[in-house]
Amino acid sequence: MPAAPTTRSPAARASAARDNIAFVEVYRPGSLAKIRAGIPEASLERIDNAPGVSWLEFEHDHWLMDGVMELLGPEEAVACWRQSIHQLVDKPLLRNFVQGALNIFGARPGKVIKLIPKGWTLAYRDFCAPVFHSTGEHSAELHFEDIAPQVFGSEGYLHCWHAICLGVFDLEKPDKGEVDFEIDRPNARAVARFHWS
Repeated sequence: MPAAPTTRSPAARASAARDNIAFVEVYRPGSLAKIRAGIPEASLERIDNAPGVSWLEFEHDHWLMDGVMELLGPEEAVACWRQSIHQLVDKPLLRNFVQGALNIFGARPGKVIKLIPKGWTLAYRDFCAPVFHSTGEHSAELHFEDIAPQVFGSEGYLHCWHAICLGVFDLEKPDKGEVDFEIDRPNARAVARFHWS
């Protein structure tokens, strides 16, 4: 008899979710109150009081993503989250992981983005499976495979992941570079394509 399928339960690290939303207030002062006004009380309670190392379940976390998207729109949300990476990598959750990578590899394109899949579980659970592929001397791809169905109903996550790719690529300081991000809904995946010189 085949095993019963497991139910996925996407969740974000509570400290990462709170740090992420706190930066939106830095990016656009006054935005936090507007976002919080649209969040149900039970979810606000969980967002505010979950221990930092615990998981903030999708049912609560998605309100943060949805609120940012409603307030800023996709392009500005990506710009905000991209800028936030420089602050988020100095927070306790990511500091040792990112600083260790930068100390080892320096600012060499392709080296830190290669580690995104290894660090993914620090901030996300059951959302997707990121996989790195080197595609040449000056190019690479990061595939977000098997994306949880819930994500496509709260697309702020996809835009946030795009911004993470851009922000981490910024840390690598390529002389010239670009990141293309493609969402493939029918196949439950997304691909970030990095090119640099």
